[in-house]
Amino acid sequence: MNSRSNKILDELLVLQAQDGDKKSLAILVTRWHKKLVAYSYRQTHDMEASKDLVQESWQAIMKSIGSLKDPAKFRVWAFRIVHNKAINWIRSQQKQRGMEQELEVEANNLVEEDPDFGPIRRAIERLPNEQKTILTFFYHHNYSLKEISEILNINVGTVKSRLYHARQKVKEYYSS
Repeated sequence: MNSRSNKILDELLVLQAQDGDKKSLAILVTRWHKKLVAYSYRQTHDMEASKDLVQESWQAIMKSIGSLKDPAKFRVWAFRIVHNKAINWIRSQQKQRGMEQELEVEANNLVEEDPDFGPIRRAIERLPNEQKTILTFFYHHNYSLKEISEILNINVGTVKSRLYHARQKVKEYYSS
């Protein structure tokens, strides 16, 4: 099938999907999913995130395909949705990395204020960033597990797990 035939087929599928034909929508997903994931991956350099972002994009596409006025613009519209989701994801990652670095500096400053905390500070410095961040939020800022989960956009269970493992590692490093 040539490029023009592909465009016409996509337009027809969009029109049918707008009329509620779920099979046409499924065919659109089959035709475009890999291309959208590949595009997202080029933006994020993270395959898991790309798959999730494209899945979210398909949800948005399905929800608002009826509002697409020109079916010939489907390709551009779908890529724009994926692009916007990828950009938002990249911004959130940059923001989170910046917040983690800021918290790490804060944690180091907090423990340096009291010389008795030297061994604890060294133990905390050896932790992975995710665990340092959670320790700082929990002990220094007195955030609840739920608040930490909302800030970091992770499950409360993940926060509990990271906090538990951070405590265990600090104990292990402190006693060695």
